[in-house]
Amino acid sequence: MQPFNFKVVRSDDKDSQVPVSVAGQTMVDVQQLLTDIGALMIRRELRLQNDMPDDLMRRFCLSMDLSKGRDVGAVTEGEDTLMLDALNQLFRELDLANMPEARDAPSNHLEALSRRKVSKDLLALSEHLEGYDLFYGSGPDLRKFRLNRRDKIEGEAEDRSRSFPGALIGIISQDPVKKHRWVISNGGSKVPISFAGNIAPSDVPLFAKSGPLIASGMVMVDDDGRVSELRSVIGCYSFPNVKFHRVISAERDIPLLNPLEATPGYDQHKGLWTLSNDDLGISVSKPSWDACVMSFHEYFVFLWETYAESDDEFEGEEQEIRELLLSMIPVTAE
Repeated sequence: MQPFNFKVVRSDDKDSQVPVSVAGQTMVDVQQLLTDIGALMIRRELRLQNDMPDDLMRRFCLSMDLSKGRDVGAVTEGEDTLMLDALNQLFRELDLANMPEARDAPSNHLEALSRRKVSKDLLALSEHLEGYDLFYGSGPDLRKFRLNRRDKIEGEAEDRSRSFPGALIGIISQDPVKKHRWVISNGGSKVPISFAGNIAPSDVPLFAKSGPLIASGMVMVDDDGRVSELRSVIGCYSFPNVKFHRVISAERDIPLLNPLEATPGYDQHKGLWTLSNDDLGISVSKPSWDACVMSFHEYFVFLWETYAESDDEFEGEEQEIRELLLSMIPVTAE
């Protein structure tokens, strides 16, 4: 168990009592910041594109350590490296907010939308702390939250941009309603797609026959940040495999030394996405890309718990699976 400490004190008298409403609201704000950081982490790790599953987001629920007197402690249990990484990133965000210099601009639509949310979270935290100070850290030396980059953060939070460079994974097809329009679908959402001048019209039907693609262009979003269109696509690329560097399920995560590879596919007649790994004997099919990725990871966790974490003796193919699984994780020192 690793403690993460948050201490709220009155700005003019650090020894005075702090109202429960102030300390509670501070932790609500910290929880929201952690949730938005965690959502981006999972999207990056799993390449999910639609709404985040609730069971995954519950991975980032803070627990309170009430043994710390007036201080507030958040704790991580066991080998929950996902939560640990998210809390460390939360501290980095608080540190960066204290620094006067600006950060690098987001490189894609996921990072841009996340940056907007995180900036709003930081401003809300600062506003609710009026008259109070927040100290934070994972050891005895706590740092003070200052928000020295307020102007920059306010600009990020108030940004109303709806178009960002980015890419979508999906299947391209003709719109069944508007015959001259093309759409890209990942099984969970279907959005119009248009192409830049470097894409010949004769190439588009070929893209539609190519199965799963990564289409790169300008991602348009609605007021809620959901993708509404993909414009000015400059390239569509088939991807023979996808690599996952961390396995994530609703219950646990497994960081990998050697990535887990999956071969994507799409059954047009059944409308099913597929991901497979022949070496491990994994093959899953689901109606959407996101659901297929989650099912693939759940299958890996099942194999991991059955073979890698078992004390049973295995032979033949089962022993080969166990050895392959164990080769994917870092070697721990005795």
